Amino acid sequence: MLTPYVPATYSLHSATDFLDILKTNNAIGTIASLDAESLFTSIPVQRTINYISDRFYHNTNTPKLPIPESTLRRFLPCCTIKTPFVCRRGVKYQQKDGVTMGSPLGVLFVNFLMGSIEEEVFSKFEKTEIYCRYIDDIFIKTTRNEDIILLKNYLQDASGLTFTIENSVEGSMPFLDILVKQQQGKFNIAIYVKLTNKGQCMNGRSECPQRYKNSTIRAYIRRALTHCSTWTKAHTEMV
Repeated sequence: MLTPYVPATYSLHSATDFLDILKTNNAIGTIASLDAESLFTSIPVQRTINYISDRFYHNTNTPKLPIPESTLRRFLPCCTIKTPFVCRRGVKYQQKDGVTMGSPLGVLFVNFLMGSIEEEVFSKFEKTEIYCRYIDDIFIKTTRNEDIILLKNYLQDASGLTFTIENSVEGSMPFLDILVKQQQGKFNIAIYVKLTNKGQCMNGRSECPQRYKNSTIRAYIRRALTHCSTWTKAHTEMV
């Protein structure tokens, strides 16, 4: 019920959305990424619930939910900070704040908080030439280097979270599974693979159904064709 109405003006749903942005923008300026430290476990649950409640019950542009506001305010904490868990020693704990990794509400809460924070920030701060976010990873491009620090400070002040900056190196930096390079005013893209990636995937001689093996091959080929800006790079990935 909540997901369709998450503030998603700057949110990416997949790498495909990010590629579309790169293809429709020039590469003139400075690129960098911002990352919210330990966002899932640091997210202020009650503040996020307030954002959710305000959007659905006190906003004329959003349809009201078919349940009372008081009920929603009781349900959401039950699914997050009031859910007990038992450690290996058998001791029972209750989370004070934040959402646990893997929680069904984790991504929803993160996107709702960050989307609401972005609306606040960009009502005061002029948006950079490119600003987009995938959950807690933010990609920006600006022609003024000082905007990177200013944006970080605005986000930190508005959210109470801690953000780190990763600057590009010689116009090149990874974002999601894409290696972004600035070359001659355009974005040159390729597949980015972390150094810890050993390249292992499904064994072709395993007893897994053939359709799953075929799907794995198609996924690699599709990624090579969509994530590489030249046929040479795509060929290298497929070979």
